Amino acid sequence: MAFLEAQKLVKEYKRRGKSFRAVDNIDFSINPGEFVMIEGESGSGKTTFLNLITGLTDPTSGVVLIDGRSLKDTGDKEISKIRNEKIKYIPQGESLLSALTVRENILFPFTIGGTKRPSDERLLEVAGKLGIAELLDEYPSELSGGEMRRATIARAVINKPSLIIADEPTGSLDSANTSKVMDIFREIAAEGTAVIVVTHQKETLGYASRVLGMSKGRFASAI
Repeated sequence: MAFLEAQKLVKEYKRRGKSFRAVDNIDFSINPGEFVMIEGESGSGKTTFLNLITGLTDPTSGVVLIDGRSLKDTGDKEISKIRNEKIKYIPQGESLLSALTVRENILFPFTIGGTKRPSDERLLEVAGKLGIAELLDEYPSELSGGEMRRATIARAVINKPSLIIADEPTGSLDSANTSKVMDIFREIAAEGTAVIVVTHQKETLGYASRVLGMSKGRFASAI
């Protein structure tokens, strides 16, 4: 059974008095352990699609199912619980808290959410794979943009959630660190987590088990 499924998903906006579809009648599903990458130009609807399947934006029409349960029929409190326990979303930009160390930022969702805190061994394992083990006691202001990005990714993958969704996670990284991030996504997918990554970087597409091209709000092709 698919962990996440979108059925006839539509999101309409108005621009200069005219309606347009940022997401246009999309069907999509992803199973546990699958690594799907979505590639497309800016403005093709990729980020809107991610916001819809995580419940951050309501669709104009269509249904999103998580574990067979419709988000439309799920209250805000329960959606927040699902996001905290089962889904980790890595948005574009930085989301680290400046007053916390890297270690505290990575563990912060487990501090506030009441879910089981990862072991120190797991923290060091993930931080080591992402090349930030020596930065755990530093503050975000002391990190480069790429280091902050890798800390954000560590926070998402550390507890092996049911689904990871990442919007351009390697856009600020060099090729060596891009490879580190993609390796850890592929590894965590092999362990049963469903992974969705949006990217502009065609050189990363080979890491995925399935690749979709997106254009004008639709999945235009399988690449």
